[in-house]
Amino acid sequence: MQACQAGGLDPEAARVIETKVRADFGGQRVRIPKKKKHLTEEAKARAFEDGVSNMPIKEVTEKHGISRRTLYRLLKR
Repeated sequence: MQACQAGGLDPEAARVIETKVRADFGGQRVRIPKKKKHLTEEAKARAFEDGVSNMPIKEVTEKHGISRRTLYRLLKR
């Protein structure tokens, strides 16, 4: 509830959200991944296009949210 209030929600809205989450997931361990593990084919193609262009490697990796190693792996294929 404190996280909801810290995010700018009023206390009543935070209670409603907390009640709903407890009803749906109470007693369970729920894992929420930070982001998708694999790139889509379209995202791979865009990263590849930028990788073979004159764009600096650091800029490509930041733009697409991938590591340098992932970019080189895409370029190798």
